[in-house]
Amino acid sequence: MHEFNCSYVYEDGTSKKWRGQWGIINDDPYCFEMLIRGRGSEYQVVLGSCSTGWYLCIPSQYICCSLAALTDRFWNREQISRVLNVTDAVTISSALFSYEMTPTAHRF
Repeated sequence: MHEFNCSYVYEDGTSKKWRGQWGIINDDPYCFEMLIRGRGSEYQVVLGSCSTGWYLCIPSQYICCSLAALTDRFWNREQISRVLNVTDAVTISSALFSYEMTPTAHRF
């Protein structure tokens, strides 16, 4: 598992920092599965690309949303927070950023 840092300033002004972990479960030429953990949550996500860009699915929760580049934490957090709470959205978008910035990570 790869570790990464998360931080967020909530609407009430409180600032929180936490650690997360991600690992690749399965990958193929068109999509891959990651396990993402942070602040007591764990998500098995499926990521892929299509003609309009990246997408993220969490099949166990019937969730799917579009993403920007995996390094765009702000946009991805905003998209994910439409379907999950902001803490989990920060964790997932930070994991995607960490994945993309990891030199040994598989690229699609």
